[in-house]
Amino acid sequence: MKMQQFTDKLILFSCAIIFFGGSFSSFAQTRAELDSLRSEASTITYNNPELAIEKGLSLYKLAKKDPSTQIGALIIVANGYAVLKNHDKVLEYAFQADSIAKNSKIYTDRIRVLGFIGGEYQRLNLSSKALNYLDQAYEISVSHPLPDSLKFLQGNILFVKGLIQKDNLGCEYALQYFKQAEEVFKNNISSNAINASVAIASNKIGDCNFEMKDYKKAKENYEEAIVYAKKINATKNIAYSELGLANILSTEGKNGEAIQILERAIRSIENVNDIGINSEIYKSLSENYAAIGNAENANKYTSLYLAEQDKLLSEEKKSLNKVVNDLSSENVKKRERQKDKYNYLFLFFGIVLLLVILIVVKKIIAKRRKIFLHKEELKKSSKNKK
Repeated sequence: MKMQQFTDKLILFSCAIIFFGGSFSSFAQTRAELDSLRSEASTITYNNPELAIEKGLSLYKLAKKDPSTQIGALIIVANGYAVLKNHDKVLEYAFQADSIAKNSKIYTDRIRVLGFIGGEYQRLNLSSKALNYLDQAYEISVSHPLPDSLKFLQGNILFVKGLIQKDNLGCEYALQYFKQAEEVFKNNISSNAINASVAIASNKIGDCNFEMKDYKKAKENYEEAIVYAKKINATKNIAYSELGLANILSTEGKNGEAIQILERAIRSIENVNDIGINSEIYKSLSENYAAIGNAENANKYTSLYLAEQDKLLSEEKKSLNKVVNDLSSENVKKRERQKDKYNYLFLFFGIVLLLVILIVVKKIIAKRRKIFLHKEELKKSSKNKK
């Protein structure tokens, strides 16, 4: 009998091991698949934004019970649309991510989302809105320090603040933020995608050094950006660096060499569909061809540049109109809330005043009645005396 009980327990224990072991194996496999898909989508964002968006949406659907992965997926999608300059979609998916982050209680996700939204408002030249979100992200990062694997998020905040300083005050004030951001990224390359962040920061440092006419340092920055961008085949970042190197050659009168680099750069991103960088390369090609007296190609690239600018302005105007409408709607709602608040206060004080008046009137009536009764008593008393 005891032997049978022991055998039954052993069978149950074995079944439990098989069941839970299988469940754990399945969970581990799913986790590995999600991480792999997330890493792949993040890596190709700047090189193939359409595919990154597709993979990001797939990741979002697969991660139904994993808010952190869902947030990461939505940020990948939003970032893909940012590369494509579709700002409406950027904000749509970013705010969707923020709504999940608010409820998830995972502070690192909230910091990531707030920093991203701040960056998007900066791209739309809405500095005050951008700083509002960046300050929120910074305050949370101070209250809840980031783990080493997510320190790069501080780099994101510093980088966007650098962009705002550049727009408002110029490169002299922005450069320190870009350098600090680059240092944070270099010290915290927790995934391949961070290589793109290093490249972007290096390119912006290069732009500032170019603007400040320190061409030697600018060249070093652009070349360093290419090194990091090549690690993940980030063709857009490489093309941007090559544009910077070509601009340096142009200032040195080496227009032929500049044209060669620019032609190579534009060919490398023909499938990327980035209006912003296309526009800048076309403009530089037009100027360099004009400098060597090639009017035909100068006119060709001027036309292409103007066409890209029209697209860019159209997209930005559409996005700004939506943002302005959203802000107006937000202000209207705020005014309505204030109006309701004042209406409630007015109603409250009105009721209180009415009650006070009723109490006073009641007291007056009671007092007059008392006086009347007293007079009646006096009359009766005087009659009795007679």
